[in-house]
Amino acid sequence: MPLLLLPAFAVIAWAGYSVVTGKGYYKGCPPGGYDRTEDPFNFWAPTLIIFALGVFLILIALGFVHLHPRQ
Repeated sequence: MPLLLLPAFAVIAWAGYSVVTGKGYYKGCPPGGYDRTEDPFNFWAPTLIIFALGVFLILIALGFVHLHPRQ
């Protein structure tokens, strides 16, 4: 499961970069990205989802969340 840590840190860094710069670059966004002040919902919703995905991947990698084994 250590392979999950690299994408986990990547998506948390992506969400953090979006918060620091105030611009969210996501699929289908306008050129220049969503601005935090002009489009707050279109900025915060994907940013929080991406951050939660990263946290969830870290919890899986560290063994706090167990996935069902494949059959």
